[in-house]
Amino acid sequence: MAGMRRISVSLAPKTVRSIRLFGLLVAQLCAYSMLSALCFACPLYLFDCSGSSTLYGAVAAIAFIPGVLATPVGGILADRGRHRGVLVVLGIVLMAASLLFIPMKRSLPLAVVVVAMLCVQYGIQSLLKPMLQIETVRMTGQEKVERATALVSQITMMSNILGPVVGTAVYGCFGIDALCETAALTFAMSTLLFGGTLKRNASSGMTGDSTTCSTCRSDFRESIRYLFQNASLLVVFLLAAILNLALVGLTIGAPVIVAKHLGMQSSFVGIIEVAMGLGGLVGSGLVGIWPHRFSFKGICRYVAMICFGVVPIIAALLSGPDELAFAALAAGSAWVMAWASITSVEIVSFVQRSAPKELCGKVLALVYMTLSCATPIGQLVYGLAYDRWTPAIVFAGMLAVLTLTTALFYRLKSRLWRLP
Repeated sequence: MAGMRRISVSLAPKTVRSIRLFGLLVAQLCAYSMLSALCFACPLYLFDCSGSSTLYGAVAAIAFIPGVLATPVGGILADRGRHRGVLVVLGIVLMAASLLFIPMKRSLPLAVVVVAMLCVQYGIQSLLKPMLQIETVRMTGQEKVERATALVSQITMMSNILGPVVGTAVYGCFGIDALCETAALTFAMSTLLFGGTLKRNASSGMTGDSTTCSTCRSDFRESIRYLFQNASLLVVFLLAAILNLALVGLTIGAPVIVAKHLGMQSSFVGIIEVAMGLGGLVGSGLVGIWPHRFSFKGICRYVAMICFGVVPIIAALLSGPDELAFAALAAGSAWVMAWASITSVEIVSFVQRSAPKELCGKVLALVYMTLSCATPIGQLVYGLAYDRWTPAIVFAGMLAVLTLTTALFYRLKSRLWRLP
């Protein structure tokens, strides 16, 4: 009996940590899914009310800016700790914003209200990412960075699938008010889970002295200075930016190819979106299940696999019938996003292992900010490209960029650092 008692006592901390990790992951899934649902449905509601695609695009572009600007702040908050209190406050703000949207849209210009709503959503999402990434690593264990990063990636991919589905279903059946009320209830549940799963004033073991009076500006400059002093991290940042910039062509191109090039109904775009989401989920799932089979040493190989997925899409667009082209686009998109997800997990894991503990959150925030900046640039570039050239030519350009980037990175990596 005494031996059994000692075993149960020794297992208790692991069990508690597992329960807390599960609660944290559920909270992330709820929060990210409803953020995705609102960011999808609110611009759609504006388009349905105004009928203006120009206004729709302008609102989406303007609302993206606060997310980019808030990302460095999220990194600073992540490094200073006390995540529990910050996450609870952010959850309350999301809940209040969702409820305030209902009366405000009746008394103020709709475009202004939608912009304000999206600014809050994108801004808070950027604040959440670094903190939740660090907390997940802390609960999983510093020696399991890849597995923790894969878990966060899986949650993100699942929310990207669930969010538009939930947003479309609730908004289409019950209206935007019901969606906002559902979002507020879900954010309330996430807030309770954040408060219950995280330790009070948990610092993730990565914070500096909380009594320092350094400002956000000096903290951000410190992370920028460290980045430019570390050639290996700088090259990784450039790789991540170029990779994200190239892959935007796939997400932007899906509706163009389906509606204009193949002449299919816009509902088929949803199939491509689901295929990309499932591909990303499978990729991050593979890293989570077999973390030791993937490493940053294989980053060039993973990007090469992305290139292999683009080739059949180009071939089908050039010579195949519409059905074959659509099937190739769906399968190729899933393949590309699976390897892109694996690449993303390894990049984030490499950054977390390489950066000092006191700068980890801020450097991670720079990664997210770089990727965020690449997205609107890619949307602009590819939007112009699809208007001027055929999708096959645009995808060929994407393939050329990815191939040259892979070759250059392969040449540089052995000179810049010895990989861990």
